[in-house]
Amino acid sequence: MTYRRGKDGWWRASVAGFKCRSRARTLRKARVLLRIALAPLVDDPYSIDFAEDVKLPGPSRRLLKRHWAARRKARDAARQARAAAREAAEALRALRVQQHDVADLLGLSLARLQQLTGEEQDA
Repeated sequence: MTYRRGKDGWWRASVAGFKCRSRARTLRKARVLLRIALAPLVDDPYSIDFAEDVKLPGPSRRLLKRHWAARRKARDAARQARAAAREAAEALRALRVQQHDVADLLGLSLARLQQLTGEEQDA
């Protein structure tokens, strides 16, 4: 699926290899209308997984790529932080530090600590 925004602000969508198009004010609506336009041409237009190509001007495209790269980096950093918290929690629990204190030391709620470690609350 290819999406282009016209000078009039409307999104135009098309699928290579099919004679169907859609046009809408929003990208989301253009997607929906394009699936509807595909319905007479394929068995189930909602089961097809298309690679989407949204055509944007260079500066906007670069900023969008930078955004997605930052999101991936943040996701990876969050994964590393969870692993470090889990390891620190295990080390503190090995020292017989109470669960509430472990949570406080890690700056986590007790519920979040329990999610990370899979432990039940101490009595």
